[in-house]
Amino acid sequence: MLPSPARTAAGYRQYPPEAADRVLLIRRAISLGFSLAELTRILRVRDRGGAPCRQVYTLAVQKISDLDRQITALVSLRGELANLVGQWGTRLEGTPEGQRAGLLESLIRPQSRRKNSK
Repeated sequence: MLPSPARTAAGYRQYPPEAADRVLLIRRAISLGFSLAELTRILRVRDRGGAPCRQVYTLAVQKISDLDRQITALVSLRGELANLVGQWGTRLEGTPEGQRAGLLESLIRPQSRRKNSK
């Protein structure tokens, strides 16, 4: 991701001042969801004098779409978990202190299936 730096006589790497900006760019892009492989391809094109701007834009649009799908899935998961917590609260209210309420077991055999199977 960074060009190979020059080395001193003692073998220490000497990065140019612009290397710090490149590291910041890479870190920010990763935080936005770009992968190292994507950044490597993009920076390689840019370093060779190319203009990967449309590729970057297309990737960013795809990342927004991916985030939207993840958000939808998370909202659904939250609703499912909230429903489960409500059921567990009811179950706990009817369970004497110190006794198992079978909360984890209900994940294997949900209450609705157990009622139907009796």
